[in-house]
Amino acid sequence: MIKYIVKRILLSILILLGVSLIIYILVRLMPADYLETKYSQQLAQGTITQEQVDQFKKDAGLYMPDGFLTITINDENSEYNGLTFKRDIKSVNYNRMKEGGMGADELYQGDYYTEDELWQLTLQKNGSYAIYKRSAEKTEALNGTYTADKAEIVLNGLKGELSYQPEEDNIKGYLSFTVKDSSVLYNGKVFRKEVNDSDYKRAQEGDYSSERLFQGDWLTRDEKYMLSVKDGKYTLYDMPSSATVSFSGTYSVDNDHYTLTLQYLNAVDIQYRDATFGEKLGAVLGGYFNWLWNMMQGNFGRSFTHEKPVTTVIADHMWISFIISFIALIFEFVISIPLGITSATHQYSARDYTVTVLTMIGISFPSFFFSALLIKLFASTLGWFPTMGLVSGSSSATGFVRFGDMAWHLVLPMVVMVVLSIGSLMRYTRTNMLEVLSSDYIRTARAKGLSEKKVVYVHAFRNTLIPLMTMMAGILPSLFGGAMITEEVFAIDGIGRIAYKSLTQGDLPLIMGYNMFLAVLTVIGTLLSDIMYAVVDPRVKLNK
Repeated sequence: MIKYIVKRILLSILILLGVSLIIYILVRLMPADYLETKYSQQLAQGTITQEQVDQFKKDAGLYMPDGFLTITINDENSEYNGLTFKRDIKSVNYNRMKEGGMGADELYQGDYYTEDELWQLTLQKNGSYAIYKRSAEKTEALNGTYTADKAEIVLNGLKGELSYQPEEDNIKGYLSFTVKDSSVLYNGKVFRKEVNDSDYKRAQEGDYSSERLFQGDWLTRDEKYMLSVKDGKYTLYDMPSSATVSFSGTYSVDNDHYTLTLQYLNAVDIQYRDATFGEKLGAVLGGYFNWLWNMMQGNFGRSFTHEKPVTTVIADHMWISFIISFIALIFEFVISIPLGITSATHQYSARDYTVTVLTMIGISFPSFFFSALLIKLFASTLGWFPTMGLVSGSSSATGFVRFGDMAWHLVLPMVVMVVLSIGSLMRYTRTNMLEVLSSDYIRTARAKGLSEKKVVYVHAFRNTLIPLMTMMAGILPSLFGGAMITEEVFAIDGIGRIAYKSLTQGDLPLIMGYNMFLAVLTVIGTLLSDIMYAVVDPRVKLNK
C-alpha cells in the first residue's frame, strides 16, 4: 500500500506541474495588461515609476520586456570606456517621444545597469547623474519578522526607532530606522528609504498599506549595510562595497535630436531597440520557473487588492466557505442518498418519478436565479431572513447571540447549495443502487429469506458506496474552494467571492494562487478517493 501511495504522490506532482503550466499560460494570454491599467493613474501622477510596476510584474512572474534603451560610453580617456548600460522601457513611450508627446529628458530618466549588474548609471530628475559600482556579494547578517500598522514598523528581534523626513526642494522624503539595541553590532546604524509625502500621510490615515510603504531595501548612508523588508520578514545584509558612487556630474538632453551629454565624459551613444523574441521567451520561461519555485516554497505571491500574501488571503477566507460547504454537504448526503435508495427500490413508481422530477428541477436552476428568487421571497417579501452578509450590520453581539445571528444569515445560502446539488448525488446513488440490486448475490440474499430492509441497507448499500467514493475527488475542493456565485449574490466574504473579485479586479497573483489551491485540493481528493476504495471494499488492493 505504501508503494502505491508513493506512486500516486509522484503522479500527483507531475499533474500539478502540468496544471501550474496551464494556469501560467492562461494568465499570460489574458488580453489586458491589468497591472498597467491598475497603476496607470499613479504612473501619470508620478507617484510610482515604470520600473516599480515592472518589478511588481517580475515578483508575480508576469514581466515581459518591450524595448530597451542602451547607453554606451565611448571615451578612451575614461576608465568607463566601453561600458554599456541598459534599461527597460515601453515602446509606446519611445514612440510618444518621437511624435513629440514626451520629452527625451523625461524618457531617459531612471536607472540603467550593465549586463552583469556590477555597474549602475542613474539619470536623476534634478539633472545630475551618477555611476555606481555595485557589489556582487552580500552577506546575510540578521533576519526576523516585522509588523506594520499606520506608518509604524516593529522589527521583531531588533529594537529601533522610526522617523520621517518630509520632501524638500523636489527631493523625496525618506524614512529612517535607527537601531537602538546595545546587544547587536549594528547599534546606532541608520537605515533610510525614500518615500513620497503623499504615501506616508495616506499610511498614517489608514488609506495606504503600511506594509507597502515599508517594503523594499533600506540603506545606510555609506551603503555598507542594507535592510531588506518584504512579505512580513526582514533581513539585514553586510554589503561592504555595494553601490558606492564611482563617478558623478550633470547631464543634458537634446530633445530635438534625442542625444545625451554626460559631463566629464566625451562621447555617449544612446540607442533604442525592441526586445527580441528570445528575450521575450526567456522572460516567459524565467517568470514561470520563478513563480513555480516561489510556489513550491509556499510563497504564492502578494495580492494587489488585499495588500497581503496570497496564502494569507486564502487562509483568512476559506474557513467561512468551509463551514458553509461542510454543513451543506451533510444535508446533501442526508437527503440525497435516502432519496436515491427509495427511488431505486421503487423503480418506475410514482415515488420514483416524483423524486426524479423534483431533484432534476433543482439541478436545472441557475444558482444566481435561485438565490435571487429566495432573497425576493423569504428576505424582501416575507422578511424572514436577512438578504446578505454574515452578521447584521448594526449587531455588536458576541458569543451565542452572534453565532445565532450568523447561522440565520447562512440559511438561504445553504438552501441554495443543497437544493442545487442533491439531484446529481441522488441520481448517482439511484443508478448504482439499481445496478447492485440486479446482482446475483442480492438474489441469493433474498432467496435465503433475508428481510428486504437487510438486503437493501446491509448488502446492497455497502457496495453502492464503492462508486460513490469517486466523488471524494470533488468534495475536497468544493469544501475549501467556495461557491463563487452563491457567495457573491449573498455578499459572503468566503474564498469563492474573493476569487470572483480577483477576476474582476485583475488581481493576477490571487487568481493564480487560488487556481493552484484548487488543483492541490483536487489531487489530494483523488488520492483519498483511491485509498477509500480499499476501506469500503476489501477486494480492492493497493499494493499492486
